[in-house]
Amino acid sequence: MTVLADDEFAVLNAVYLRKIATPEVIGEISGRPATEVAALVARALGAARLEDVGGMVMLSESGTQDLLAGYRDRYQQMRADADVLAWYDRFESINRQFLQAISAWQTDGGSDPALLDRLLRLVERLVKALPAIASRIPRYQRYADRLQIAMDRIDAGQAEFVTSPTADSVHNVWFEFHEDILTVIGRPRDVAEATA
Repeated sequence: MTVLADDEFAVLNAVYLRKIATPEVIGEISGRPATEVAALVARALGAARLEDVGGMVMLSESGTQDLLAGYRDRYQQMRADADVLAWYDRFESINRQFLQAISAWQTDGGSDPALLDRLLRLVERLVKALPAIASRIPRYQRYADRLQIAMDRIDAGQAEFVTSPTADSVHNVWFEFHEDILTVIGRPRDVAEATA
């Protein structure tokens, strides 16, 4: 198994979090320029870490194994770090509230401004909390930036940035972050959800 360079990890991780993605989406998630993403995607396809599915890419089995090994290599010490685990526990408290708020907003059909306000206040809490963990995992600042962009678009009347699966919506970014932090600390999603 080959050790992934940081740029390779960033591209494979973006695909892992989105499940299937275009190079444009990979750039949006990773914050890397389009030309760099195109070259890295081509290299990952050549190494059979990614599979082409009609202009989009998804991780191959070996790509998934390499990425998860990359998480273990990079974050093994953090998996037992009391400060990181305490930050995660605080995040899970906000996450439970976010899941309730997003469900209520979707059930309501997005017509109640009070529900949207509640939802966006929770997103703001995460944006404010992320710098503390980004000091340990610098790429986490990208989540704060993406969430802020989505909130700005919602404020401008673009409601699709709340939950649209095809936009870089607060729901998508939040889901990706949750998947990411769970993988960093080595907890499967089903275990985290069972204790929620």
